[in-house]
Amino acid sequence: MPVPDLTLQQLRAVRTLAASGSFTKAAAAEHISQSVLSRRIKEVERLLRVRLFDRTTRQLDLTAEGHAFLLMTGAVLDDVDMRLSRFMSYVAAQSGTIAVAALPSLAAAVLPGVMRGFMLDHPEVEFEIIDGAADEVVERLEGGTVELGLTAHGDLPDGFCFTPLLRERFYGVAHHSHPWSARNSISWADFNGETVVATRPGTSIRAITDAAFSKHSISVSHHFNACSAATIRGLLRAGVGVAALPALELRGFGLDDLVAVPVDAPGATRVTGVMYRCSQDLSPVAARFLDFMRATEIDPPRGVSREESPAFMRAAPANRTH
Repeated sequence: MPVPDLTLQQLRAVRTLAASGSFTKAAAAEHISQSVLSRRIKEVERLLRVRLFDRTTRQLDLTAEGHAFLLMTGAVLDDVDMRLSRFMSYVAAQSGTIAVAALPSLAAAVLPGVMRGFMLDHPEVEFEIIDGAADEVVERLEGGTVELGLTAHGDLPDGFCFTPLLRERFYGVAHHSHPWSARNSISWADFNGETVVATRPGTSIRAITDAAFSKHSISVSHHFNACSAATIRGLLRAGVGVAALPALELRGFGLDDLVAVPVDAPGATRVTGVMYRCSQDLSPVAARFLDFMRATEIDPPRGVSREESPAFMRAAPANRTH
């Protein structure tokens, strides 16, 4: 026997009429006329080839088939209503998962405060945070495993936009026994001849320091290329070298027990912000979070300032349809 092709409107009409016991009340609840409601009920009965209601001038009762029909279709309507409610919550950016790849320093020092503020009005939203170096953030974005990347500004991959948020000052970091401990500031030239504890190639810090050392013809020894914050911290505390690190790295790495002297030189800053794919709409909640980050007042630590987006870096709204 073929299964009748019933619509949700028809299923709801039967349920509403059974619950109210009155065509007048049911039509009002469904926001339709009594004649439209009556046609829907008759069409359902025609397709099912059964009577669902016993009608008299004074009373409207469900038949045995009507009871069975409601029992079997009620779960369907409940499930559809639940799923539609979830979908509308998703469309309204009140639920969903925001997948973010972030530099470790931003994930530790900036993202938690922004997330806390966002979740005050979006308590049902979930976050998936993956921290990694700049090249790893780009890899995640290009692979589509995340929608947003908190990273340093650099050469943008094709098809990606960048919204700057913060500008960090670079510091020369060393053991307290190092001569820099008596200085109020240093220049890139002060790294000449030093053993530098460097982050690995592919990181935003390494790209900036390599460019600065090359531009100023500064010779350094890269005896130590560290991949983790813990390794960098341990090497600096052991006094085996110095490092050039931006302000948020000092906070994220917990280097308060070391000398940190501002680098007073052109190019001794790092601009960080949000990277995302330009040509693809973000999910509603990711687009809302991006707008929130652009508008949120971030309380920056020492050596960090809020970066305004210059005209050439401003992107169109991240989500054109929501």
